[in-house]
Amino acid sequence: MLNKLLLIFIVFSFFHVHAQIVNGQLLDANNVAAYIHDEGGFFNRPSNGLAGYEVPIGGGVSTIYAGSFWVGAQDVNGEFRFSGKRYNTGGSNSGFHSGPIAESIAYGSVNYSNQYQQAIWHVTATEINNHIANVNTSGYLVPPSIADWPGNGDVTLGVASQLAPFVDLNSNGLYEPSLGEYPDIRGTEAVYVIMNDESFQPDGNQLGVELHAMFYQNVAGGYAQNATQLNVRVFNRSNVTYYNYRQGLYIDFDIGGYADDYIGCNPANHVCFGYNGDDIDESNGGSLGYGTNPPCQGVSVLSHDMAGFCAFNNGQDYGANDTLMWLLLNNQWGDSSYWINPLTGSQTDFIFSGNPNVVGSWNEAAVNNPAGDRRGLIAISEPMLPVGGSICSEYVFIFDRVGQNRLENVQHVIDIAGAWRNGYNASNNYPCQTNAFNSVTENEPIDNLTIYPNPSKGPFTLKHSFGNDTGTLRIVALEGKKVYEQEVKGETIHFSQQLENGVYLVVLEIAGQQLRERMVIEH
Repeated sequence: MLNKLLLIFIVFSFFHVHAQIVNGQLLDANNVAAYIHDEGGFFNRPSNGLAGYEVPIGGGVSTIYAGSFWVGAQDVNGEFRFSGKRYNTGGSNSGFHSGPIAESIAYGSVNYSNQYQQAIWHVTATEINNHIANVNTSGYLVPPSIADWPGNGDVTLGVASQLAPFVDLNSNGLYEPSLGEYPDIRGTEAVYVIMNDESFQPDGNQLGVELHAMFYQNVAGGYAQNATQLNVRVFNRSNVTYYNYRQGLYIDFDIGGYADDYIGCNPANHVCFGYNGDDIDESNGGSLGYGTNPPCQGVSVLSHDMAGFCAFNNGQDYGANDTLMWLLLNNQWGDSSYWINPLTGSQTDFIFSGNPNVVGSWNEAAVNNPAGDRRGLIAISEPMLPVGGSICSEYVFIFDRVGQNRLENVQHVIDIAGAWRNGYNASNNYPCQTNAFNSVTENEPIDNLTIYPNPSKGPFTLKHSFGNDTGTLRIVALEGKKVYEQEVKGETIHFSQQLENGVYLVVLEIAGQQLRERMVIEH
């Protein structure tokens, strides 16, 4: 840990002067304090080399030291391209850089720097609710978190016209917060980051992609109170169609004290996890330990099957250049050999894929590995990323400490990952599944549905133009939770159930159509 911290601090200190500045935001809506930055990494503070994922909030202990994005693919000739770093501290020591893809000549311009040098935005549901309720009030000023949202790119610089998602009420493709439009986020609080892989000293092996990441949290009970969710969209802004697309999250787990950890995965529930090597987590190397009953920290893929998971010890062959990291994304070691499960002698895509609670499975606890400093790489894949196309993925970071010991906590993380994925599969509110729940796309009008009064103190009435047809009425809260669903009939529908104050999306599915409108409740 000390060597790792010193290395990162020295590298950052050099590039702070000679390269791009690393900008960060804190996400702390629930029981987690997560630090996000705009130079290819997350859950780390590059300015001082400290961990940036604290659970519980205010406790001074963390489960993740750092994370980063890895992206790779092959062109039609089979040549690979790769973008990513293990640790990202700005400039040439980052795989991705702040801002969207632009014309090459624009990256060094004052105009580009003024708009995108700080490419990270923080907004809360409270700010959005207040904006919706007061935008037409005399004297109201749109707050910077909403006014500065990057809904549109500067096309004069070669930036795409559509960037961060927003609610486009008049369907003209322009982000106009003064007219009541607002950021299209998930959760109680969100941090949105836009990065690219070519704006600073490109090495010629980059893909020419733009990576959008939305980290968000919900204020909720149960395990969601200790979770952070992540939506990633990778846009192919190049003129090359890519094949064998591989995307990874590199995670440096430090469960409190960094020197006594184990790592593993559960392919069935598409989750990897770090946990303590014994039932007491001591402080070491300046990192505060959790003490007795240390937690388990998991990272679960919701939108895709987990395509691979690699586990690393400190100093092990885990990639210092593009070739090695590309091989790891393809479930191979640096010498191109495939990973082998020692219990079966067969090739595997998942290192330590056994549940440590199951006797005879392949896990670190069962083979009595010396505990230490652990890192992991969780990967997904797609067959192709076409020119102008994008790939969307969803993840959740899961924390548990409600068990009686470390292994019970591991089991809980595995079970929570399964429950969360089941919820994802039963939902249609995640960004990768549909247009965001409070979103109106440029080509999707919301006429044919009228709600009055709106805002309402409680009861309200809906009218539509589909006569006496039978349909389904669904009401969704701003954080994405479905609060009501019922079969309805008739062109006038009276709603009398009590809803809490807030902004809701009212969805009526009828006659093969989906009608949507915002609804504000103010008691």
